Amino acid sequence: MRGYSVADVALSARDKKALLALIEKAQLVYLLTRYPKKQVLDDAGDAQKLEDGLAEMRAAAKDLSAKIREDHGLIRWEELDKEPDSPDLAWRVAKRVTPTVIRELMPLLEGEPEAAFFLRPEAPKTRAKAAKRGAKTGGRRPRRSQNGTPR
Repeated sequence: MRGYSVADVALSARDKKALLALIEKAQLVYLLTRYPKKQVLDDAGDAQKLEDGLAEMRAAAKDLSAKIREDHGLIRWEELDKEPDSPDLAWRVAKRVTPTVIRELMPLLEGEPEAAFFLRPEAPKTRAKAAKRGAKTGGRRPRRSQNGTPR
């Protein structure tokens, strides 16, 4: 369908409210995961903020409609729904789920004034260097002579 955008789909007031709450909570968790793991988990206050943020994300995600959950299968909803047993597990869930939640759900809120200043995580980087080499030489490294110059 040409010209179709995810933002064109009308959200119910309930879903819009739940999306705003979920992404707002995900922002704090995402920012905590930008710091080194040891720094966050060694500080009891930061570790508690991380766990509280995940709990608030979990509560906001429960308010979303089933259609939004089905339409966004890249988000690991089952991993978000489980309460982590330890701060280390909470860190792993935050690192895996939070950027995807923000990246996948932000297009639904395009044009909303409340979402204008939300962070937008970068997409995971691909291994471009290996891909370039494979395109030039068919996946092989060029042969070199004994003195190091190409043959």
